[in-house]
Amino acid sequence: MNGAARREACRLALGALLACAAWLHAAPAPDEVFATIPVHAHAVIERVAHDRTLFTQGLVLSDGLLIESGGNYRESRLVQRRLGDARPLRTRALPGDWFAEGIAAHHGKLYLLTWREGVLQRFTLPDLEPEQRFAYRGEGWGLASDGTHLIQSDGSATLRWRRPEDFSELRRLQVRAGARPLERLNELEWVNGWLLANVWLSDSVVAIDPRSGCARWRLELGELLDARERRRADVLNGIAWDADTGLLWVTGKLWPWLFALRIEVPPLPDLAVTDGQCADAL
Repeated sequence: MNGAARREACRLALGALLACAAWLHAAPAPDEVFATIPVHAHAVIERVAHDRTLFTQGLVLSDGLLIESGGNYRESRLVQRRLGDARPLRTRALPGDWFAEGIAAHHGKLYLLTWREGVLQRFTLPDLEPEQRFAYRGEGWGLASDGTHLIQSDGSATLRWRRPEDFSELRRLQVRAGARPLERLNELEWVNGWLLANVWLSDSVVAIDPRSGCARWRLELGELLDARERRRADVLNGIAWDADTGLLWVTGKLWPWLFALRIEVPPLPDLAVTDGQCADAL
């Protein structure tokens, strides 16, 4: 790497560190917020090998294939594989000036967010051939499909519903835990009417009622990696729902494993929001 390339790499790394510091300073301590959200039971059914060089930003199952987006500048890529085989079927390298973020499969297409580049890229499935690009403002973090629209997070407590044909914004929803905004929403997954979200820098997956924005229950997954594995891994991130088996697959950035979880997904509760605070309706 020459001197100019080193300087550019340092500049990008410094920008990422400053952004992380800003979020850490602005957001409430996770334990304070999570205390208002009941913990939901889960069972670990299986684990399979995961590419521990992949800085996982998005995870989705489509027609029996697992697709993952990996981030970092000059390293961002899409990887497609079968769950039973860690070897990739397809890998799609992404532009070096993109920091890949969340992905969603929607009506036979794959949609990819970028962090600060303001680009949404659409791909064919299963071939991962790039198609149309769309521009948007702000940061891109997580992405999901509710079957009709795309849902985007940006690291705040706000979710945006967007039209898949042009990524224009339809509505916004603030997510709350009790009376407090729930910040740092990251990877998203639609599961039986719930919107599940990783919360950055935590071991929690929260279940959000998309009608009200109330976080109703959470999974606590701090036990998935042992102490040795944690030393080489980054944060929990990546949620993929397998509707055929009823299993929830999760992983993290630079993790050695993908885990299959069995959870009993409750029905959506009666809508109960009082004075901007989420009332307990489960």
